[in-house]
Amino acid sequence: MAALSYEILTDPVPLQTSGSDDAQTSVAGTVYIVVSNPTTDWVPWYQIEVVLPCGKEAGDLTDRPDMIKTGIEPYAVRFGDVPKDEWDAGTRTFTVSAALGGLFTPGDSMVLSLDGFPVSDKEGLVRLTVNEISGGDPGDGVRTHPLTLSLLKRAPKAPRNFRPEEALVDGGENVVLVWDGPDTLTYTIEGPDGLSVPVPQRSGPDWRWSPGPGDAPLRDATYTLVATSPDGRQPGYFLTTTVAVRRPEFEAVTATQGLFAPRIEGTTDKGVIVLTEDGVEVLAADGEPGLVSAGKAEVEGVTTRWVRGRDAAAGWIEFPAAGLNVFRGEGDRKWGTVAADKADLNGINTAWVQGRDAAAGWIEFPAAGVNVFRGEGDRQWGTVAADKADLNDLVTDRARVKDRLTLDGGLTVTDVLETQSGPSRLIVHGRLDAEGELSAAQNASIGGELSVNGELRALQSAEIAGAVVASDLTVRGKLRTNHEQFKLIVEGESLFREQANANGGLAVRNEHAGWLVHAKGEQVSIQGDLRVHGAFRSDS
Repeated sequence: MAALSYEILTDPVPLQTSGSDDAQTSVAGTVYIVVSNPTTDWVPWYQIEVVLPCGKEAGDLTDRPDMIKTGIEPYAVRFGDVPKDEWDAGTRTFTVSAALGGLFTPGDSMVLSLDGFPVSDKEGLVRLTVNEISGGDPGDGVRTHPLTLSLLKRAPKAPRNFRPEEALVDGGENVVLVWDGPDTLTYTIEGPDGLSVPVPQRSGPDWRWSPGPGDAPLRDATYTLVATSPDGRQPGYFLTTTVAVRRPEFEAVTATQGLFAPRIEGTTDKGVIVLTEDGVEVLAADGEPGLVSAGKAEVEGVTTRWVRGRDAAAGWIEFPAAGLNVFRGEGDRKWGTVAADKADLNGINTAWVQGRDAAAGWIEFPAAGVNVFRGEGDRQWGTVAADKADLNDLVTDRARVKDRLTLDGGLTVTDVLETQSGPSRLIVHGRLDAEGELSAAQNASIGGELSVNGELRALQSAEIAGAVVASDLTVRGKLRTNHEQFKLIVEGESLFREQANANGGLAVRNEHAGWLVHAKGEQVSIQGDLRVHGAFRSDS
């Protein structure tokens, strides 16, 4: 006799047979085995082994042992090992063990679970073999105690697994609905149109039904299975399933939040609209580029080889790699005319440009630049009028400036005059005649002769490398020359820090007393007193 007590529970109660060969759509069953210590003593144990019958017969639990998931909810371990579980699908054995031994205290319990497997499809009583290795009464030692646990599996009393064989079909394709259920019920199918169709008695292992010819769904359809008992003693059962159609058909579609589809094709005329990553592609039925007709088109951009008016006589526009070609409607690629109130362009390539009539001036574009001509006559030069002209070079026969001439980059008159920058310089190649006033705010350096018919005013230093010839010269009232007497007159005190040479003679005069010292040749004459404060030396 086993030392421990065993109780078996199932979910559902009793287990329901699957009724279908598809394990994925079958109802999963669960078996719980409650192991407990019903005594007032501690019970030592080592292993509990549960062997399951597997197959398709009435006494088998399942034909899919590989789908069984096992688990254990152990008791509160006070002494000994924590129980461990192992499932072997090959030997169909569920083993729970405590290698070094475990102890069940009085009233303790442990739950073993087997879950997730499809119950075999035949009704019957299933026996599970249990081998318990434990210690019994004192003096008995460790022994193996075999025992049997039983559970019942029944066919369902209500329909279940109502489903289509193919959940996604093409429009008009035949639909097959299948379900599991007892033969004691009466079945009808309510289609998407609300009509009920009775289901004839089944002739095979499963219930099957299909709509009649011409009733196959053209769009997603929901079907309802209604099961009732003939005598009315059982309540009715209602199960629904939906079949999706790959290409549904609708009388009209209103999409308030948008319509999402990679491709749209006509039902009668087989034109196609393909929604690409870049936008929309319109194709004819043969797959070639199609035609778009519209009263008005408002788009951000158009990519096309050419554009033409509505008839063959209309002008047309071609788009080569270089830009745009405009042709007349008649003739073979004859240049056409572009008429516009305003043209905003980055560039224009043309032989000439003229005003709106033959009398208007026109512009020609030779390789050298631009020629402006009058409208009348044969290539007569015209006039360019502008508020401002910003040019790199100006080549002309003559030029007249009515107001002011400002040259930011300098001025060059070939072989005559030029300006330079950094520091600013005016270079005169040849003679400079200043008939009016000549003002030099900074130094004036003259390498050759400087001839001034009027006044020369040097507000800063004036460095003259050559001779200075002046009829009369006045230096701030201190120094002046007398042209008539050829005199140099010094109005204040004269100081010579170096040697002063008077090769033509030297005269020192007093304004009131006349001359005082006079040197001429080798003779020095002194008129008046001679006073020497230091030494006086005479060689003779």
